[in-house]
Amino acid sequence: MLEKGQISPSQMELMIIPSIIATGVLTIPSLAGKFALHDIWMTPILGSLTGFITVYTTWKLHQLFPKMTPVQYAEKILGKVLGWIFSFIIVFFYIHNTGLVIRQYSDFISGNVMLQTPTIIFSITIMFVSALAVRGGIEVIARSSVIATTLFLITSVTLVFLLKDIDITYMLPILENGFIPVLKGSFIYNSWFSEFFLLAFLFPFLNHPEKGLRSGMKASLYVMLLLLTFSFFVLTMLGESMVNQFYPVYSIVRGIKVLGFFENFEVIITASWVLGNFIKISVFLYVASLGLAQLFKLSDYRFIVFPLSLLIVFFSYLGIPNIVNLIDYMATVQPFYFVITQTILPLFLLALAVVRGKRRKKV
Repeated sequence: MLEKGQISPSQMELMIIPSIIATGVLTIPSLAGKFALHDIWMTPILGSLTGFITVYTTWKLHQLFPKMTPVQYAEKILGKVLGWIFSFIIVFFYIHNTGLVIRQYSDFISGNVMLQTPTIIFSITIMFVSALAVRGGIEVIARSSVIATTLFLITSVTLVFLLKDIDITYMLPILENGFIPVLKGSFIYNSWFSEFFLLAFLFPFLNHPEKGLRSGMKASLYVMLLLLTFSFFVLTMLGESMVNQFYPVYSIVRGIKVLGFFENFEVIITASWVLGNFIKISVFLYVASLGLAQLFKLSDYRFIVFPLSLLIVFFSYLGIPNIVNLIDYMATVQPFYFVITQTILPLFLLALAVVRGKRRKKV
């Protein structure tokens, strides 16, 4: 096995939570709001169904093939050639998606925090730090997650200072245009919840594998509650004007004032958000590196981490000239791309594995 480290179920939860929401909290409300408008608070609840389905599918595959990642058991299910093609699709997906995460991170920092610094500087620095963590192995990433995710979640508590300014009437009338807009808005969330397929690369390294399903479901529930909270505050603070902003969560955080004296809370939020993105990029890079090494039967994944990091930085700029194109991609292409790759294909893989397993028993 290329990875000999082990992590606890709680560490896995702290790894996967920022891997889902680190980029989503900033952009999802405006994307989903274009469809659901004042019913946006319902969309993460419906979107989370994809998360629960993905977790369960991933867990069932893990039970059938314990100690194996999708790259390894795809060949056993589909055969050598089709299995290799399936694994290549998965590995390429995570390489490409890591580049998208890097681009979202870099564009946000250069466009809102450090306006005079080129985005490439932020891409290279976060990629380098994440690569160091990945070379240290899954245990290093897990221990970093305990600290980074805890701080990331604690700073979210600052939203309570906005309670005095919210306007509940922005939530009315409920379902004014029916349920279809809510379904369309929830589909935006589906792309993020489908990322729970990352657990397929983490389950084999749990020190208490029997707790894997419970931890995965808990993580999906936590992510849903967090996204629901952010959607609620964005809606009740900005109303339907949220659809005109790239980063509505950042906008409402900038408005926090305590006792008329304490302000600029966006600095704290941004710092914690950077930590969350560090964990997300580290997990994605780890999965891409491990999967690529297994795909080509390499003896170790660590020596390809830095070359792969350079390739990912290149992918972060390929075909996405600016933030407008990136937002358009996330609203149109990404939901289908993510759900098909991380939820539908694994479901097909599970169905095929179950059918073939039953046939062998009959024989």
